[in-house]
Amino acid sequence: MRAGKFAALFASASLLLALLPTSAGAAVSIKIAIAYDIGGRGDHGINDSAAKGVDAIKKKYGLSSLAVREMVTNGTESDRETRLQFLASANYNLIVAIGSGYALAVSVVAVANPDTEFALINDASIGDLNISNLVFSRPDGAYLAGVLAGAATRANKVGFIGLASSGPMISDFQLGLTSVNPKAVVKSVLLDKAPESATRALISQGTDVIYSEWSSSSEVEDTVASLTTTKRPIYLIGVNPDQYFLLGKGSQKILIGAVSKHVDKAVADAMTAAINSQSIIDVLDAKAGIYGHMYTVKDGGVSIALTALGARYSIRVSAAIAQLKSGKVKLP
Repeated sequence: MRAGKFAALFASASLLLALLPTSAGAAVSIKIAIAYDIGGRGDHGINDSAAKGVDAIKKKYGLSSLAVREMVTNGTESDRETRLQFLASANYNLIVAIGSGYALAVSVVAVANPDTEFALINDASIGDLNISNLVFSRPDGAYLAGVLAGAATRANKVGFIGLASSGPMISDFQLGLTSVNPKAVVKSVLLDKAPESATRALISQGTDVIYSEWSSSSEVEDTVASLTTTKRPIYLIGVNPDQYFLLGKGSQKILIGAVSKHVDKAVADAMTAAINSQSIIDVLDAKAGIYGHMYTVKDGGVSIALTALGARYSIRVSAAIAQLKSGKVKLP
């Protein structure tokens, strides 16, 4: 397989290897391992989304627990690395690591086991030909969030809360915003610490819709929920499944939508590729030697889910999705 990967790489600078047809229910000689992040199944977040893809492929190909092994880390770096090395030593053909928390462990174990294939979900930082980094287009998500914010704002002031890496996404958010509401302006905050005070500041400046990429805690959601009123409603747009807390009761009166990363699709694609002795190795960063696939609105890997509060804006959002899929809207 390794020789085939090198040949494929030099044949094209950017490719997604074709998935060869395998009939559902056919006997498959394959061993796949799923390394869930902290909490495993039942976390209402990235693990549950991944498990949805696992279950779909197990059902489609009739795979038993002997063919697909599932593990959960306790969250320490040593545990992550030990579990991955155990699976590699047990000759699993593919090890799917769920979440960026596995990045360092995957980088170590993949080098030590070059004949084992790895898929790292929601992270694109590790370069090696036996690693498929499967990630989701943040520009696409930011654009759709901007469209929703532009349709929902009444004050024509919207907020963007993110991390330092979110900086480039502000322009995509702005583009989506002004496509439906040219009068609206963005007030952005990039953080590396607790966001409560920054969220309060945005609201005090008159913003009535906030798009938050902050996923370390529910502080943005909690702050918005505490400050919204019937006379002056404040709405939130989040990111799913990163922000598992969006399913809480506190979100019901403020959440109008969430950018959705279809982790289940990425996991299912990785498993299907392994079943067909293939690998997913688009070139994501040639200089860093990072391969995998960037999921987008166009291939169904990114979308935006509207809540009951946001349903009234579905026509605007659907139009934006259609424009991204057709290529009419091209993001920087």
